[in-house]
Amino acid sequence: MQREHQLRLTEALKAGRSLDGAAFQIPAERYRDAAWFERERRLFDLPRIVAASSELAAGACMPIGSTLLARDREGELRAFANACRHRGTRLVDAPCAAKALTCPYHGWTYGLDGTLLHVPHAETFAGIDLAQRGLRPQPVTERAGLVWLGGAPHVDDAIAADLAALELADHVVFRRGHTTRRCNWKLVIEAFLDGYHIRVLHRDSIYRFFVDASAIGEPVGRHIRAVAGRRALLDASVTSTSPLRELATPNLIIFPATVIIEHPDSVSLLQVTPQAPDLTTWDHLMLVPRDRAADTDHWTRSWALLEETVFQREDLWVCEQIQRSLAAHAVDELLFGSLEAPVRWFHDAIAAELG
Repeated sequence: MQREHQLRLTEALKAGRSLDGAAFQIPAERYRDAAWFERERRLFDLPRIVAASSELAAGACMPIGSTLLARDREGELRAFANACRHRGTRLVDAPCAAKALTCPYHGWTYGLDGTLLHVPHAETFAGIDLAQRGLRPQPVTERAGLVWLGGAPHVDDAIAADLAALELADHVVFRRGHTTRRCNWKLVIEAFLDGYHIRVLHRDSIYRFFVDASAIGEPVGRHIRAVAGRRALLDASVTSTSPLRELATPNLIIFPATVIIEHPDSVSLLQVTPQAPDLTTWDHLMLVPRDRAADTDHWTRSWALLEETVFQREDLWVCEQIQRSLAAHAVDELLFGSLEAPVRWFHDAIAAELG
């Protein structure tokens, strides 16, 4: 986040300001209705963050859902449908380094630029122009040290500057976590849109670092920027030279489903992808400063606290508990108070996008 916004929001927390607004409700059907879910899937046709640029060195390839990312030896990044043009076999199932991509079924081989290089017994495909059977390209863009699938990022100048301020080109991925959880995708995003739950849900993990119910944010178009107050803020003065990430933790919600958290010495990039009304995949990239990447003991402890405990055992666990109640029709709506006001901004953005 740009320092000017981070400073302004941290000063507001120090002055005792908080989110306001009337309580509101979201119908339970928004989290379990199949027809509504199919409408929401359109949101994921928008350009979205899928990886960090540092994950893909020259000669590297990586599967992202049904997409294959590949960076050639000259450093150009491309995206393709992850399917052989012969019988549709998935080409890559895990990150790899390769000079070419070979289908595990019949051996059709492609260059990292998508060109079809070799077909065993090519003479048996009479009447087919094999030169036109290269991998199907998909739009991909790199900006601010991030890889965006679907074309140019749909961000205005303010959020683009916030992303640039992260300086992610100077970071590397320490670890990537991937899981599938039994909950609606919106419940996961909502878990990062309020400071109301920290004292209770995170009592034994990170509450010792944070102030209860101390968070403030603002919508930026369809996106949201916010900060959550840390214990150090209670006794500190907030000035233009303050170590702001030690006083308050900045968050960016990049619409529709990316969360970026600036910890005191690392960055979490969280990607949420819907699979069904009650099924969501979760990807967590822990980005650390390149010049501190060798401090593996420290980052391993951070990963254990953040990914294994806070996110998996607490945030995602509670999302599944909510979904169980929704599935049982135990509730007709979810209720939100003023401390959860950003959830309204999020749902307003969804409604605006879907018309």
